[in-house]
This record gives sequence, C-alpha cells and structure tokens, in this order.
Amino acid sequence: MKRASFLSGLCLLIGVLAGCGGSSSSTPSGGGGGGGGGGGGLAAGSELLYVGDNAGVIHGFGVDPGSGALTTISTATVKGQGTTAGDVGLVADAGSMVLYATNAGVGGSNVESFVVDQHTGDLSPISGQALSVPPRKLTAYGNTLYVIPDPSASTQGLFIFRIDTSGNLSLLSNQPVPLPGIPRDLAIDPSGSWLFITYEDASGGEIASLSITGGTTTGVNSSFSTGGDTPQGIRVTPDGKFVVVVNQMSNDVSVLSLDAGTGALASVAGSPFPGGSQSGPVAIDPSGAYVFVGDTGGNSLSEFTIDAAGNLAAVSGTPIPLGNSAQPSSVGVDPGDKFVFLSIAGKELSGFTLDTSSGALTSLSGFPFSVGQETRDLVFMPHAAQ
Repeated sequence: MKRASFLSGLCLLIGVLAGCGGSSSSTPSGGGGGGGGGGGGLAAGSELLYVGDNAGVIHGFGVDPGSGALTTISTATVKGQGTTAGDVGLVADAGSMVLYATNAGVGGSNVESFVVDQHTGDLSPISGQALSVPPRKLTAYGNTLYVIPDPSASTQGLFIFRIDTSGNLSLLSNQPVPLPGIPRDLAIDPSGSWLFITYEDASGGEIASLSITGGTTTGVNSSFSTGGDTPQGIRVTPDGKFVVVVNQMSNDVSVLSLDAGTGALASVAGSPFPGGSQSGPVAIDPSGAYVFVGDTGGNSLSEFTIDAAGNLAAVSGTPIPLGNSAQPSSVGVDPGDKFVFLSIAGKELSGFTLDTSSGALTSLSGFPFSVGQETRDLVFMPHAAQ
C-alpha cells in the first residue's frame, strides 16, 4: 500500500468523524497553566503538542505560534481493556492525521491509534492491540508501526503492526522479530528503507540495522558500534545522511554516516563527540542544523550544530540548566522550527524559543509548565487554521 492511498483513506475517516462531532471520548485536562479547555479556542497557525505521562494518559495542548504559550485541549487514555498504568510512548504519522501510543503496562490494549482532529486537537480512539510484554518506544512509516518493549521487559525483539486505511492496527505474524540485545530506542530513515535500533551488549554500544521492504523485515541486517557506552536516543538527520546516537555512560554523542543503498554506518571523523552528563533523549530540528540532547545526569539541555561532514560543535551558552533533579526524559522541536520542549521530572515541561540563525535558546515565559503527572514522551503536530 502506498503512502498516498493510506493517507487519503485516513482523510476520509477524519471527515466522517468531524461530521459526527469529533472526539466525544476526550475529557478536559486538569493540567496547569496556559489557558482554557476546548480546542475551539486555538489560534490560527497554532501547533499541537501531545505529552505522555507515567499513568497511561496523553495530555494535549495547543502551542501559540508567536509566544509558545500552551492551551489545554484534552486528555486521552492509553489503557483500554484494563491495561495497568505505565509510561506512554508517542509518535505521529507523516500526515499528522493519526497519533500512535503505547502504555508500558500489560493486561489489555497497550498499543493504540487515535485520529487527530486537526481543528480542535481532540483525539478519537480507533484501534487497540494487546502485547503480552510492556511496549515503550515506537516509530511509524507509511502503513507500518514499529514498537520495541520497555527495557524492564528484558525482551530482545521488535514488534511490527500493519495499519489499514482506517487506522486500525494488526500485529504481523511471527512477532517479535529477534534483536541481538535489549532495545533502547529506534528511528527510521526518511526513505523508509532502514530501521535503526540502539541496544547494549558486552562491547558497550551497538546499533542494529534492519532492511525494510514493504513495511516489514526479515531481521537484523548488520550491527555497528557507536564507539561509546550504553546507547540510548537515536535519530536520523532529515536529509538521511547521518545517524545520531547518545551514549549515556560514556557521556558523548556518536555521529555515523549512512549509506542509503546498503544501510551501512560508519563513524565520522572525531566521533563520538563530547556530550553532557548521562544523556538520554535526542532530537534534530527540521532544518537538520541543530542537535538537542537531554542530559539526565546533568539536569540540563545540550545543543550542537551539525555540519555537512557530520561534525558536532557545542552551541555557545549550552548546556542550559533545567533545574535541580530535572532529569529530562524526552526532547522535541516543533515543525515550524521555533520552539524546543522537554519533558522533565516534577510533572513539568520546559520550553525555549530557537533562533535558527545562531542556535540561541531563550526560556519561554510561563515555563516550566505543570502537566499534573510525570511527563514522558512528547510529539508535535501541525494544526490546521480555522
């Protein structure tokens, strides 16, 4: 199934839901700060932000395009059919029409899909699937969803779901796909041809490269060393030329060049580059010019420029302190390349404006922003003007 036909099917579904009144299952959020309840109050040009917590709940917000201020939209629960509460993982489809979520609990539906109302930001549940192990990180491409278990499961495997034109999920046969170690994070290249998964083995830091054909894979194609210890967050640059990996225990960041034809990775000169203390999450801005890393041990945000050769250089004024015991768990850059948000301990979000000409970060007014539960993954989506 081609991406175009998949997205056109979802467009039809969204139109039907809008005609029936949208997401009646959403409930008002109790989160603090930023404004009123319904998505109808969102300003034209606002973006949508969804934040998962540690209790199986997604918190939705509108992001003001000028100030970055948050307006509470609604919440949605990711624990259908009795799933126990757990950390929520999030990813959006390329058309920003569907949000996919995991709940690192077991006992019921813990991998779910939601239609996003692009005018209000409300979420309507579509489909849920139950894994017998707690799922955590996930990524999507076209009509396929890739999910890895929470590290607590000690499961060396990858789960692959097919997505139909209505957004329903179905687990492929012969799952999970075996992996050489316990996975930590995953990312897919812009072409959808290669899936990369970080894991740890006796040598320290490794990346598994899986060839993707028709949305599925026969298994690990090859493995590559990061050159660091205990790899965590992984992302591919928007141009598909480099893979960036954060190494938590060696306090550095690896950059590897990607051969798009073979999936082979090779460390660029100087990699791994010095990073912050016990870093974990990583994000790359839409322009591909800046890399952002959350320093769990240092309670800070590191920022780097990345040049055409893959070299990293720390941006002046970083790392930026996030507060005592902030321990960032996720970091994201909005589609407009204006804002950088982080999930931090204390049930909060930290936010900054980004000057794309210099990389300078400026704290947003009203932040840290209280969400009401311990924050985990976050994801941005565009918002249709009303």
